[in-house]
Amino acid sequence: MNDYDERRGLLKFVPPNFLPINILLIESVELLKGLREILPAAQIAFMTDESTPDIKKICNEFRADLINELPTAPKIFDLIIAKDVLTVGENFYATLMTFNHLLNDSGALLTQFYNVRFIGVLENLRRGKFFNNERRLWAKADVVKLLDDAIYKEIHFLPGKRENISADEWEHFGFDNFNDDLETKIWLVKACKCTAEVAALKDLFTHEVRADLSRFLHRIEYDLDAEENFQRLMALCEREGIFDEYLSDFINQVVVHEAAKDFIKIRAETFGREIFFE
Repeated sequence: MNDYDERRGLLKFVPPNFLPINILLIESVELLKGLREILPAAQIAFMTDESTPDIKKICNEFRADLINELPTAPKIFDLIIAKDVLTVGENFYATLMTFNHLLNDSGALLTQFYNVRFIGVLENLRRGKFFNNERRLWAKADVVKLLDDAIYKEIHFLPGKRENISADEWEHFGFDNFNDDLETKIWLVKACKCTAEVAALKDLFTHEVRADLSRFLHRIEYDLDAEENFQRLMALCEREGIFDEYLSDFINQVVVHEAAKDFIKIRAETFGREIFFE
């Protein structure tokens, strides 16, 4: 058996950060201590249905704000940790969409699920037993589809709890064992609201600057006062310090038509700017 600690499992996805980022942690009070160690300046909201004295004490100790319902405003959190969102409940899609609404543009959801392809489950099925009363079981492919439908753009998996059991017999039966899936009881999941490339673009400048940048580029692309909007684009880049590599990456993300890219590239050269395209 691997050395799996539920107090640390999902925190494998959380790199150290000393900025006051906004975190929502749902129910898993055992993660608070480790989360605070990794993110010493984070603003942590801890949501639970049970505001017991012990829970309040732990929240005070690790500087977490205790809440009992989700906020309604969009784009509040940099990170949402909801360990059981795929394990209990019914309308998983609606819940995942709600979390997507609460995440900022470069935010991510951390969760986990119990693997229906785990050898222990298969062995029980062979014996005519299926224990699925307490928690939902998933195959990794179904989780990917569900998260895709809920508009998460990039999905990462790490093995959580694994068992040191040989999968040879089940592979002989024809079961694929990609990434040791058959030996993995719990998969950890990081679902990002956008791709890492787009997240990097969004992290460097404010939403307002990015909105102006996107608007000018689209007007140029569809020849709506293209020259005037190009001048505005260059003025924005000069004012906000938007460098050539960033502008190139941004254009690759939002501009579709090659003719518009060529126009921007040629005109940018007259301003001493060098634009690169994929």
